[in-house]
Amino acid sequence: MSSAVGLAVGFLAAFLQSSSYLLSARYVRLSGRPSWTLLPPAFLLMAPGALALVAATLPLARGPVPWGAALLPAALSTVFCLAANATMFRLLKRVDASLASPLLGLKVPMLAAFYSFALARPCTAAQWIAVALVVAATAALAVAGRRLSAASWGWLLATCAGFSAADWLIGETFGAVAPAFPDFGPRALFSLGYIYLTSAVAAAFALPFCPTMPHAGWLRWAAPYAAVWFGAMAALYACFATCGVVLGNIVQNTRGLISVALGLAVARAGRTELEERVSAAVFARRVAAALLLLAAVALYALGGD
Repeated sequence: MSSAVGLAVGFLAAFLQSSSYLLSARYVRLSGRPSWTLLPPAFLLMAPGALALVAATLPLARGPVPWGAALLPAALSTVFCLAANATMFRLLKRVDASLASPLLGLKVPMLAAFYSFALARPCTAAQWIAVALVVAATAALAVAGRRLSAASWGWLLATCAGFSAADWLIGETFGAVAPAFPDFGPRALFSLGYIYLTSAVAAAFALPFCPTMPHAGWLRWAAPYAAVWFGAMAALYACFATCGVVLGNIVQNTRGLISVALGLAVARAGRTELEERVSAAVFARRVAAALLLLAAVALYALGGD
């Protein structure tokens, strides 16, 4: 896969991830069910795709696969990913996806603090400038339309913390399987499959404790979300495998800008139960803030030593 195709796949991942936020908002606002109940059926439905990835990449292993060494970071990544999705659903019940998605850029200050103070890996001056830009862009977004409540801020920060921890643990999973997969591409795709297999196992254990979802609900709610979310992750990791993690993360963060555009399209289509109508001035401020966040993420990714 060429770099140009890899970038195209990265933009596809950003579009699919933005779309998944609309699908989850649709569930939490219209289904009448507790927001977390989408997770067990949806992540269970991702099992075939995860198994297919593992089966496709196993022949590329150049040594014994360290299943046991990779299990702990993969399982912990699953825990934080599921928790972050659950808090994201709570956020989307209160905040439109077009606003929530770019606000996930708050992961940058959290990751900077984690690496600097917990792992003693100081950030560069460029990365601290990126952190300041994220804070400025977040402040601009917070007043671009409906104000976020204290509860919404709480769910947003919990979501960013959960996804930040999951991202770090995904990196640890990459490291654990590296002896068997010295080439980064197969390593990334195998890790994705392995992590989502552990997610499916967790979902299978959780499903009996989840209120029963009728067959029609699986088709209407769980299957579309599962297909779009897993498709986004597969496209993202394919982008990582081709273009590297730094460039892939920058491309992924175009999702904020895409979400703002999708929000406008959804509102204009009359689906105001999912996205509120905003004035041209508010839309322009959201676009500007999303662009600033994208620039900050790029500066953070490229500004490391």
